[in-house]
Order: sequence, then structure tokens, then C-alpha cells
Amino acid sequence: MIQTFIRRVLILLLVIIAPNLKAQSLVNGRVISSEDGEGLPGATIVVVGSSVGTVTDLEGNYSIEAKGDDVLVFSFVGFASTREAIGGRSVVDVTLEPDASELSEVVVMGYSIKSRQEISASASTLGSDDLQNVTSSNVESMLQGKVAGVSVTTSTGAPGSAAEIRIRGVNSLTADRAPLVVVDGMIGGTYQPNDVESVTILKDAAATALYGSLASGGVMVVTTKVGTKKNSEIEFSATLGQKRITTGNFSVMNGADLYEVQKVMWGTNTVGFLNQRPSNLEDQNFNWVDEVYQPGMLQNYYVAARGGSENSTYAVSLDYYNEDGTLVNTGYERISFRTNLGFQIKDNINLKTNFSVVQSDSNQDFWDWRYDPFLNLPWDNPYADDGSVKYIDNTTSLEWYGRDKRNVLHTAQYNYNKNKSLAMTGNVFLTIDMTEWLSLESRTMVSLFDSGYETFYDPRTKDGKASNGTLTSSDNSSRDAISTLILRGSKNIGKHSVGAFVGVEGASYYAEYLNASARNIPIGLNVLDAAAEPVSVGGSNVTSTRMSFLSELNYSYAGKYFLTGVFRTDGSSKFSPNNRWGYFPGVSASWLISEEDFFGEGPITFMKARASYGEVGNDNVGSTYFPYLSYYDLSTNYNGSPAGTIPLLADRQITWETVVSRNVGVDMSLFDRINVTLDYYQNSTKDMLLRVQLPLSIGYEEQLRNAGEVKNQGVELAVNADILKSTSKFSWNSGFNISWNKSEIVSLGDDDELYFGTGAQQISEVGGSLRQWYLPKWLGVNPDDGSPLWEKVNRDADGNVISREATSVYSQAEYQAVGDVLPKFYGGWTNSFAYKGISLNVLLSYQFGNKVYHSARQLFDSDGAYPEYNLMNLQDGWSRWEKPGDEATHPLPVRGGNQQSNAVSSRYLEDGDYIRLRNVSLGYAFPRDMISAIGLQSLNLSLSADNLITWTKFSGLDPETRISASEYELPGFQDFKYPISKQYLIKLTAKF
Repeated sequence: MIQTFIRRVLILLLVIIAPNLKAQSLVNGRVISSEDGEGLPGATIVVVGSSVGTVTDLEGNYSIEAKGDDVLVFSFVGFASTREAIGGRSVVDVTLEPDASELSEVVVMGYSIKSRQEISASASTLGSDDLQNVTSSNVESMLQGKVAGVSVTTSTGAPGSAAEIRIRGVNSLTADRAPLVVVDGMIGGTYQPNDVESVTILKDAAATALYGSLASGGVMVVTTKVGTKKNSEIEFSATLGQKRITTGNFSVMNGADLYEVQKVMWGTNTVGFLNQRPSNLEDQNFNWVDEVYQPGMLQNYYVAARGGSENSTYAVSLDYYNEDGTLVNTGYERISFRTNLGFQIKDNINLKTNFSVVQSDSNQDFWDWRYDPFLNLPWDNPYADDGSVKYIDNTTSLEWYGRDKRNVLHTAQYNYNKNKSLAMTGNVFLTIDMTEWLSLESRTMVSLFDSGYETFYDPRTKDGKASNGTLTSSDNSSRDAISTLILRGSKNIGKHSVGAFVGVEGASYYAEYLNASARNIPIGLNVLDAAAEPVSVGGSNVTSTRMSFLSELNYSYAGKYFLTGVFRTDGSSKFSPNNRWGYFPGVSASWLISEEDFFGEGPITFMKARASYGEVGNDNVGSTYFPYLSYYDLSTNYNGSPAGTIPLLADRQITWETVVSRNVGVDMSLFDRINVTLDYYQNSTKDMLLRVQLPLSIGYEEQLRNAGEVKNQGVELAVNADILKSTSKFSWNSGFNISWNKSEIVSLGDDDELYFGTGAQQISEVGGSLRQWYLPKWLGVNPDDGSPLWEKVNRDADGNVISREATSVYSQAEYQAVGDVLPKFYGGWTNSFAYKGISLNVLLSYQFGNKVYHSARQLFDSDGAYPEYNLMNLQDGWSRWEKPGDEATHPLPVRGGNQQSNAVSSRYLEDGDYIRLRNVSLGYAFPRDMISAIGLQSLNLSLSADNLITWTKFSGLDPETRISASEYELPGFQDFKYPISKQYLIKLTAKF
């Protein structure tokens, strides 16, 4: 045993000493890019088997101590790493080739760019190829199901509408915020999907703290495409397709089925039924849905030129997007222009400019246009015998059985609800390299925005007849400017690498709003000047400024240990001078375990552990509120004179709402083909900004206070696997992500619960989830007589529950918490297959664990309460009560309603679970030798389909609902949204 131990010690000593017995010498060289032959500054050179390493200077030059038989590894983000044996040479020059697969390893953080190896915070990046398989007018919709921890919901299918995004749950009850959008390093700005190079989602506060008070909802960093010095190219793409509405599991009755149900409603009053519903109605069956919702076209044409010379780069693009709505007289049209220019003014001075202009027009719907095709009876026909569209109102003598005497097809000929907008954004970036390790950077953005809304009710329509035509016009315009000055430095000292920056940022914002309404509009003169009678006029303006100080420190040791600290200070005029400044720190650390000597070889080829802590603030109380001040609202009048009210009681102590974020995670690779990312997070929102209801005796309705705390915690898992690698003719890549999130109300200040909404309500109570549905509990149908049943809660004198029983008296039913509003888990699954030039991509998205209140059923599934409306067809497993003993899901239908069976209750609360086939795309890349003869670099043809199938038990058009509360609608509330569409598209992309 002793001899064996001595032998092992001697071998270990030889391993340590032997390499040092060989002579070391200084090896010099240069690392250049194969794209343009230019030196790569910051490229890493490491001696294999040691911790010795260095980085290149601004010209790509390096020098390193190494032995003649050593092997060097050269790497640079966005380029394929390469190994080079020294072979006794003193000069080793290397050319690195671009590697598209490595581009995704570059994480654009907004104020800085880091490699995936360096980053310690939680962030996810998608490249342009990951986005473009879904066709949409906005990038937000393209993210659905693709990023762990990011919930994307399409709350409306209206053309041009953006999806809702929330990162790691909803962090606030009444001051919730969407993610901050950063475009090319500047807060705000404009961009279009075809111009996007990458999107990075910053999730935890260690990554978002640099954006301070704007980042309580996370950050979405968008990088647009730029030109390169080596390759000049012209890209052209054309997309053309058709849209059709999806109605999910929802459908309404035809004439014959509706007639039979209404016969039951009338009961024994056969004479009265036949008088009101003659038998010939049974054969009348006009399809309102197919007439009002029709297929629409989608077109997108894009052309771009990119390239560069020795001292400049350019990227210029023009994009045209046109989307017809499936609902009559709705649509969206947009044209955008962008330039990204770069200039190397001197060896140490770089200038970049970005400019974009976007002009859009949209025709929006009126709420009744969406409803009426489903509500209208199949016995009513919108066309006269001569084919003309009927005018219908309460005074017309035409036979019309529906309750609402209106014809949407007639109204849509004349009435409109239009919006036009023009947005211009210009950015200037100036970088001066003062020394090899110190630089000064200036970033400035100016943005101008103008939009106009116009709503017109024509005097020839029912809506405009009484006023003889009404026109409402409004104009919104704003100016936004941001300027940032950053001093940045970095230094490598042996195994130590240090980088830091400090900066100051100032922003100003001005917006003004003007609106006017008038009536008595002559036909064909849709301008306010032509109106005979003004109705109202209004307007407002708001000015705000922001000053911020920001800093970041990065440290790494031996390429294995990484530490990042950030700190930002924001000042907000929304709070009193004593509470105006908010201070937001963040720190993150990571350990590259796989670089340790003890790691050894095995199935795990890469492993990194991460941990972070950070804080961000929130002052989202509205652009016109200063809650530490009481103010007068002068928008009312009293006795014909202007009058002021004080709607909000001031709180002098109000201050920042703060989100405290903690995150631990691990990244690893298995067999060099399976990448796994696992994160656990806990976000606590403290000092929540809440609108607290006040006793009427005080004289104020509410006060905005800091009250309460919400906690979100969850787990995110993302797995990406090259199941079959592209070294063979056939390749298969699969990516799966899932996110679990649990919210909890920790405190609500002086209250134990808060209520939201009227009718269908929601409750937030201490110890419960963020929002729960608060409704009378539905117990089903009495099998004896077909009457509805709810739960009656019996309490003693102290309010304690002593028993529960069924009741058919609605007023005896008690409101109670009956289901979560927000989902428990969600995610997506992608699969990409390739064989030679053929590719197939399939994307599934899903969501589980939430309840949706299907409000539309109160009209369509009302058991006879609205006999002049159509009824929805029963779902599989549903049944109507017919005779004593029936175990039915629906009460006996009675004309006028069955004991308020359609009143607000959990009867209309349904599972919001779904799995959606979000996209299928099939593409073909033409062989290079086939297309080079006509001067093409590449030519791709693809066929795609979006929203093909949705697997769900939800009985409505679509289980997706709002994530956050709006002024008009609660989250999780499904009334009757603009239906989403199935899309069938063909796309041709050519590069010259």
C-alpha cells in the first residue's frame, strides 16, 4: 500500500514539474476574420491544458508565453473556435470563420454585449431564424411558446394588434407592467419583424436592474440587422396568404335546431308559440357568421440592401405589410423604412446611426359587429328580395325576429372606426477608444409619434340616424428624447479580467391630446367643419423628465468564475421630493464547473451554475397622476360653468413599488448535443402601489398607497437537443420548455382582501393566489324539476360556516373563491427536421391550470332568458333537462329564463387549458449550383400554416384571454373577442 502511494505521488509530481522543465518562449500573432480580413479585438487565446490565456488588442494582435509543442485554442463570439499547434513557431496567425450556430451564444444586454459563457443572470436569446416561421405584424406574437418563463397571450385577433407578454408572472395588482422594449441599445424605438436580428429576454433583476424603474416587468432587447464589410447582398422576400377565423368549440344553432329548443321554451302554449314562431321558420337558415366573417388576404413584401466598405457599413430596408381582417370592413396596413449605418471615422472613433419611419393605417371594428353575427337569429335575412342590404331599426316594418333591430352588413357599409399613425425614430451612437482599455460612448435617441383616431356614424345607419350623423376625431402626438453617456473600461491581468462602466442618462417626454365631436354631418362630408352642431371638445398635455445614473462591474478569474454587479439610480417626479429617488442594485455570479480539472470526461460536457439577486422599481401610476399631491379635475361642469373635483386623496409618504428578485440556475450540455437550462426564481413585490377604496364620509373615493406584498415563485426548464446531427443527410432538432409559476398575496396593508370587478368578480386575499374568481358556486341542475342549483352557505352569528346546502334561489347563493385566474404552467415544444435542402418546422404551445369566465354564455347559453338571441350548440357531454330523474348539465329552457339560471356564477367558469399547433412550416432551399447562374446567393421557398388546431375543452372561440387587468376588462374574462385566424401562407426569399 505504501509503495503504491509513493508511486502515485511521484507520478503526480512528474505531471506537475515536467511541463515546466521544457523551455517557454513568447509566441506572437494576429487573429483576423475571414469575412473582411480585419483583426478581431477581444479574441481569446488559451494554452490547452493550462490556465494560461490572453486576449487580442484592438488590431487583433496577441502575445502569449507558451512552449514549442503546445496547442493554442482561438475563440471569438460569433466565430467557430479553432486549435492551432505551435510546432516550434514564434509567430502563429489565425483566421476565424463565422459560425452561425455560435451567434446565438452572444447575449445583447442593451448597455453591453456578453458571451453566453460570461453571463451570470437569467436571459434567453432567439435569432431571426427562430422567429420567422410564424408570420405576424409584431414580434411579440412570434415569441409564443418559444421562451421559458415568458407568457404570450393573443387577447384579440384584430389585424395589427400586438400580443400581451408577461415575464415570470404578474408582479403587481394595479400597477402591473409589460416588459420594457429596448431597440438597438436604446429604450423604446420602432422595429419590424423582418429587420430583427435577435431578441433577448432579460428575466431576473440582476439583468434588468440597469433599467431601474422601467424594468419591473422584465426587458425585451431587440437587435436589428446591420451590414458587414465583406459581403454585400440584396434580400427580397414576398409573403402571400389567406386568413380564416377559428371558432374553436363554439357554434350557434341552425334554424331547425333553434326552432325545436324554442318550442320547448314555450311549453304548453302551442298557440302562442306558433303565433310568434310560424312553422316555416324551421326551414329558414341564414348563416350570419359566414356572411360577416369572410376570408382575408395577408401580404408582406420586404427588400433590403446590406454591405460595406473598408470604413463603413450599411443596411437599408423597406417593408410593406397588409392584413385584411376576417371581420367585415376591418384591416391593417403598414409601410416602414429603416437605415442602419456605421462609419469608422478614425482608427479609434466609430459612429453608428439608425433611422426608422413607420406609417400605419387600421380599420377597427365596433363591438356589436363582433357579437351580432352570432347573436342574430338564423330566421332573419339581411338582404332584400332584390339583393340589396336591408336597413333595420325599431321603426321598420320589415319582418325581423331578433331583439336588436340592426343589420351589421348595412352598418359596415357606412360607419367606420379608423386609426392612422406615423412614428419616426433616430439613434446616434458615438464610440471613442481613448486607450486600449478605456472608451467613451454616447447614445442619443429622438422619437416623434403622431396618431389620429376617427369614428363616424353615418346618418343613413341606425347608429347615426338620431344624431343625423356623428363624427368624433382625436389626435395624439408625442416627443421622446433619451441621451446616455457611458465611460467603459476593461483590463486583463494574468488570469484576472475586469470590466466596468459608469453612465448617466437623461430623458424627456412630452405628449398632447386633442379630441372633438360633432353631429348633423351632411352625407359625404366627413369633416368637423361640415358639422352643424358641435358636441364636445377636450384635450390635455403632459410633460415628464427622468434622470438616471447607472454602473456595472464585471470580474472573471481564469475563465471559470464570473461576478457581475450593477447599480442604477432613478428619479421620478411622481413622488414627493423626499421619496423621489429610487436605488436599484443587482448582483450575479456564475461558476463554469466544466472548466475545473476535477470535472473529467463524461456525458456532461458543459456545466455552469448561476445565482443572482436584484431589485427594480415601479412608478406605474399613470402618466397624469402625481399621487403625493391632491389635484383638481376640471373636465366637468356645474350649472353650466366649469367645475373642479378632487378625485384622489394625496399620500405624502407614497414611494416606489419594489420588485426583489432571486434566481438560481444551471446550464449544461450532454453529449455535446443536448442543452439544458434550469432556473428557480422568487420575485417579491413590496410596497405595492394600490388604489385603496376610502369610506364615503371622507369625501374621496380612493387613495393611492403603498400597501402589501406579492410573491411569485417558479421553475423554468428549457431543453434543446440535436437528436440527429446535421453531419448526416438528415437532422432533427427538438426544443421543449415549461414554466411553473405560483403567486401568493403576502399582505395587503390594512386589508385582508381586495375585490375587483362588478358582477363577475375577482378577489385577492392574504394567503391566496394573486387573483381568484369570486362567484356564486354553481351546483348543477335539480333532477326533479330541472331548476338551477347554487350553493347556500349557512353561518352562525359570528360568521363561521356551519353548513352548506343547495338552493334554487339565486339571491341565497354566496360569493366565494372558486378558481385561479392565472395559469399554473405554460410553455412550448418545437421540432425542426432537415434533409438536404428540405426543412420542416413544427411548433406547439400550451397552457394549463387557469379558469376562464366565459361571459358570452350568459347570452348564448341562457336557458331561454333571451329568446330573441340565437343559442350555442351544446358541447360533448352537455345535456338539457327534459323529465324528472334526468341528470343534466343544463336546466329546463323556459321562455324568459329559468329562475335566473344565467346569472353570474361559476356555471360559466371553465378550464382555460389548451395545446395549440401554433405553426407548421415546410421550406426548400434551392441548390447553390442551380441558382448561381442567375446571380443568386440563395433562394428559399416555404409554405406555412398558423393556429391550425387547438385542443381544449373550453366552449368558446378561444381559451386565450387577457393576462393583465384593463380599465374595461378583468384578466381571464372571455366576453366575445375578435376571433383569431388560421393562416395559410407561401413565402419566397431571395438573396443576390
